[in-house]
Order: sequence, then structure tokens, then C-alpha cells
Amino acid sequence: MKTFCLSAILLIATSMTLIYAQNKPDGSHATVKMVDGNKMIDCNISQVKETIDMKLSDLVESCEMIQLETTPESLFKSIYHIGISDNYIAIHSRGQMPIKLFDRKGKFVRDIGSIGKGPGEFNSLYGMQLDEPANRIYLHPFARATKILAYSLENEILPAIPLLYQQTKFQAYVKGDKVTVLSMPFKIPNTEAIPLAYQQTLDGKLIKKCTEPKHLLINPRNAKGQFNGFNSEISSAFNANAFDTYTLTWDKKGYDTLYHYNVNKNKLIPKYVASFDGKKHGSWSREWKSHYWTILFGDEYKGKKVIVNKKTLKSDFFNIKNDYYGGINLGKIYLSNNGMFIAGITSMDLINEFDKVLDSGELSAKEAQKIKTIKAQLDENNNEVIFIGKMK
Repeated sequence: MKTFCLSAILLIATSMTLIYAQNKPDGSHATVKMVDGNKMIDCNISQVKETIDMKLSDLVESCEMIQLETTPESLFKSIYHIGISDNYIAIHSRGQMPIKLFDRKGKFVRDIGSIGKGPGEFNSLYGMQLDEPANRIYLHPFARATKILAYSLENEILPAIPLLYQQTKFQAYVKGDKVTVLSMPFKIPNTEAIPLAYQQTLDGKLIKKCTEPKHLLINPRNAKGQFNGFNSEISSAFNANAFDTYTLTWDKKGYDTLYHYNVNKNKLIPKYVASFDGKKHGSWSREWKSHYWTILFGDEYKGKKVIVNKKTLKSDFFNIKNDYYGGINLGKIYLSNNGMFIAGITSMDLINEFDKVLDSGELSAKEAQKIKTIKAQLDENNNEVIFIGKMK
């Protein structure tokens, strides 16, 4: 085994040494590397050629289809964020709308929060945490956020959690008496850099903060000095029992890295890298229990998705077919949370997908009857239908 020092690793972790592992199986464009004693998967997206139809049953133990109730009070535009717990589904819609709370059968329960500038109100959100055991929903305001808003599941306004650092875009996890915050890492001249990740108390006192690696810091202004920091995004899902964090920046070259915030070591550990042979690109990587996957942007890829198996390192462009419901195509895969797979489809699109699989003649008589029965209950004007499964 040989040790190499690469200048490109500045895009992964400053001054770290990489040790390449010789374990690239046939048909894979990913390799395992050791970074500062930690395993990291690197997938060369530029080399991926094959497209596969992946069965949903390969990812989840079972699949639950839920038609969200359609009433004047429950209507929303389209899902932006979604939270799933044992008994509830919380929907943050695009547009200025309160959170829509449903039960797990899809029945509308109530609104959470309201639009405005008064106590407990908000105009725009960037994230949400549904914490049923604590009877809480936490909302993350967008831009110049100084606090996390808190509500009971009965829509009682609870004391907000003050943020130690003002946030533009961020993800946060409240557990017990601690708050773990993953920040959009803006680099603003003559100011203290906001930590990339940190923990604080519920009353806003610092527990620990992580400011490395500094190359992740983003200049929020363009060459003309104009503020364009809202173009970047940050995501996290806690699907692999870890505080994962990924920053999307547009039209860059080099590497895109998904990290885990290791609270005990107070470090960001690189876990998955999407590389592009130096080509300019845009991508958004996410983590499931058994896979990493990357959404690709730009004229060359046009929204294609690449999936990488954590064990076998097999990597392909992919589509997901829901073989629990006739093999329909699942196009909208949401940023799932806590080991749950979540996908959605409009009622009209689901009717069309059911028509396609019925017309194919490939379904068994029993399966075709199941699909026909479900289709007969759908109305194209209904709220979105979601599919939920616990990931293997």
C-alpha cells in the first residue's frame, strides 16, 4: 500500500494524507480511500456509464402508500421538507404556508405555526425537525435566523431556542438539552467565521465548535461584490445514525464531499466524494443507510442520479421502480430522515403511472387488480401521494 500527498485533497481536508485502498471491484467507478484514519468512498462520476432500474424492495423492508387528505385546510402547493415519525407526517410546502400536520394514515390533523412577523410566526423556513417523543416540531427560519422556533404538536407556541450564531441557511437537531447545528459556511471578511458545525445548549451557550476544514468556507459575494450567497444549499438527514452534512455550490470544479460531524472528536470527517475529472459541474449528494447517491445538474447530466453501494462500491445512474405497486417510476425522492425512504407523486401523475403499468400487460392478475382498485380511489385534484419505507 502506498501513501500519496495530493494538492486536490485540499478540497477534502486541508493537509490530510490519503492512502489508496486497492479494492475497486469490476463494474465500479468508486474506490475506498483512507483519510486521516477514516474510510471514505470516492466515486468518479465522469466514468459512470450504465443506467439501472433499481427495485425499491432492494432499499426498504416494506412500503406504505399514503394519500394525504384533501380538504380546504389541508391543501398545500408542493413538498419542500417532510418529517416522518411513528404517528405523524409533517409537510413544509413551497410558498408561504404553515406546516401541515397529518397522521400516518394521511388524515389532516392541524396547521402548525402561521405566516407573519408576530410571536412564533415566520415568513420563510429552511428546515424542520419533527420530534414526536418530545411532542415538538422545530422550525429553522431562512436568512438572518437568530432562533429555532418551537411548537407542540397541538400547535402551542413554545419558547424559542436562541442560536449562538446568526444563520442564513442551516440544519439543526435538538435532542435532550443539546442542539447540534450544521451551518452554511459563509466566509465574510472582517468577521468571525460561523462554525461549520457546533453544539450549544438550549439557552444558547456554546458546548463545542468545529471550524475545520477551512476550504469549505464559501465567499457569499461574486466578482462584482454582489451578495449571491443564497445560491448555495446545505442538507442533512441523519440516515446513517450520524450528523451528515453536504454543501451544494454551483458551477465549480473538483470534488464534492459529504461529511459526518463527529461530535466526540469535534471534526468533520469526509465520508463520500463525487469527483468529476476537473469538469465544471453542479451536484447534490445524499446518504441512505446502504448507499450514497448524487443528483447531477447542468447540460451534460440534466438531472441524472448516481447511486453508490457502500459495501460493493457498484455505481450507476439509476431510476427507482416501486415494485410494491406495479413497478411504477418514483421520480420525486425527498430528503428522507432517520432511516426512512420517502418519495412523492402527484395524484394525476400516479394515475398516469398506473395506466402505464396496466397497459404493459406485465402484471399478474392479482397485482393488476390491486392497482385498479387503488386507481379507482384516486382523484387527480387530490393532495400528493407519498410512499414511505424503513430502509434496510
